[in-house]
Amino acid sequence: MSTLERQELEDKILAKRQQIDFERTNLEETVAFSAENRENPEVMEEMKNFDDPAQNVVESAEMRALKAAEGELEELLRQLEALRE
Repeated sequence: MSTLERQELEDKILAKRQQIDFERTNLEETVAFSAENRENPEVMEEMKNFDDPAQNVVESAEMRALKAAEGELEELLRQLEALRE
């Protein structure tokens, strides 16, 4: 693999890490602020879920997207490691 291809792979890895950090931060903030959001619920749906654990507040689609991004990062890292061998 050429130096250019290696650089592109390293750039993809950096971008994927940034995406994961961003998504993880968003999920953590959603969980952290979920209690505040429940203090003054404006709709009945929020009242219905009032006693749910904070982890349940995070949508499963968001969690699946984060897990998928982490899997993609692992694959990119494996590709980079294969280049070094």
